[in-house]
Amino acid sequence: MRKNLTHALAAIAALLFAAPAFADGTGNAGPDVAAPPVRAQPLQPTAEPSTAAGRTGIIPLGDAGLSINVPDGYRFYSAEEAQRWLQRNNAAAPSGIVYGLLAPASTDINQPGAWATVVSYDAIGYVQPETASGLADTNFETSVRDARQTQSRTFEGFAATPAFEAAAPTLTWAERIAAPGSGAKDLRYEQKVLGRSGVAGLTSIGSADQMTEIAAAAADMQAMLSFAEGQRHQDFQPASDQVSQYSVPGLVTGVPTAQAQALAENASTTGGTGQTAFGGLSGYFPWIALGVIVLAGAGYMAMRKKGDDDEEEEAA
Repeated sequence: MRKNLTHALAAIAALLFAAPAFADGTGNAGPDVAAPPVRAQPLQPTAEPSTAAGRTGIIPLGDAGLSINVPDGYRFYSAEEAQRWLQRNNAAAPSGIVYGLLAPASTDINQPGAWATVVSYDAIGYVQPETASGLADTNFETSVRDARQTQSRTFEGFAATPAFEAAAPTLTWAERIAAPGSGAKDLRYEQKVLGRSGVAGLTSIGSADQMTEIAAAAADMQAMLSFAEGQRHQDFQPASDQVSQYSVPGLVTGVPTAQAQALAENASTTGGTGQTAFGGLSGYFPWIALGVIVLAGAGYMAMRKKGDDDEEEEAA
């Protein structure tokens, strides 16, 4: 019994001394230093994300009945792309809602020298075409210059004087928005298409040496925009629609008048009766006048009857 116990203890001791040998092997452990850290491979820089592909075809724009029909020779980009393009080119956004960016199909809008056109809509109401005569005022350019100072925008003069076409109706002009030789985009070519409840805009921004190209494309781009039937400028309803506080010259300056101006009596382009600053109440004026006449007549008859009664009492 004692012999077996001795053998068992000897076997246990042999195992305890043999474990380190099996674990470490017979090699040299080396200096007692920490192992170097394992470093991940550096990330390779990814390519800059490409611009979203432009669209063609008929594209609805908002809920104002406006749409754009983009042919194969052009591309229409999203509102986000339009805002990024304006920021890259340090250009002021047009008033209203920006719906997208329009450019020739051959143009890379990410290139610094590329010109493009911002598509927008401003729901300012019905702009009266009769007010276009204000464009001929001798001090109109001075008014524009003063307005641009208030708006913190550079105005170096007109590259094309404002021209209003009543048949469409549309307004077109071009501004020099930077000093010559500054290296920045110095041309802003504006087109405004009038609708029943607001104005659609095509704002092309480029350099002065691109004006010939931009002006040549202007008619094509303007033809792409259209208002649905019922939302066109000629669909204006004097009895119910809002008359804009902006005149045609105000579309250029960006400054509204104090109140909506009265329409001319013979507004041939609207096909309706004139609207005054009272807005939609003008359609009720005939009924109001009739009510006044009826009340006046009733008052007269009552007074006459009272006079007759008084005479009869005196006679009795």
